[in-house]
Amino acid sequence: MRYILLMLLLLFFTACTPKYKTLYSYKEPKTPQTQMCVKSCKEKLATCRALCKSNFEICTKEAEKIGKRNYEKKLQNYYKALEEYTRRVEMYNLERELFWYDDFYYYRRGYGFYSPFGARLILGPSPSYSIPRPVKPTLQQEIMNAQLKHCRIDCKCLSAYDDCFKSCGGEVIEKKICIENCPK
Repeated sequence: MRYILLMLLLLFFTACTPKYKTLYSYKEPKTPQTQMCVKSCKEKLATCRALCKSNFEICTKEAEKIGKRNYEKKLQNYYKALEEYTRRVEMYNLERELFWYDDFYYYRRGYGFYSPFGARLILGPSPSYSIPRPVKPTLQQEIMNAQLKHCRIDCKCLSAYDDCFKSCGGEVIEKKICIENCPK
């Protein structure tokens, strides 16, 4: 009971804490030499972003190929599992028809009532049956999984730009702004 209360208390305090967003502003240096340095930093940033974007596009095309291959494999496995599932359900139904007296022991233990016509006619299959049905894979999900596994969109261009900007004599000003559950 203590652990549940502690978890609820922790959840309450974390749900009510304020959420902040960090904004950055750049104060450029005034001399012409340092402004040229800042200009080269901006060019490096643009090059980094373009390279990152092209690498991501190439990676997504490759991830699509990987996703299609994985989808074909998982689809074959799905059909095998579906055949096994169908076979097991048919065997279960056959056993229920042949050995209906097993239901008597289930219902005699207090989980339902029994009739001379068989308990399954009244309440359906016993809850003790739990063979999970296989889940059919989707192509979009496999492509998304491959993209998440192999591709990254953040190339850390902005942090490199910040370092370059600071080395040129500029100043990066960090400002936190409350966006949710702000204190009054």
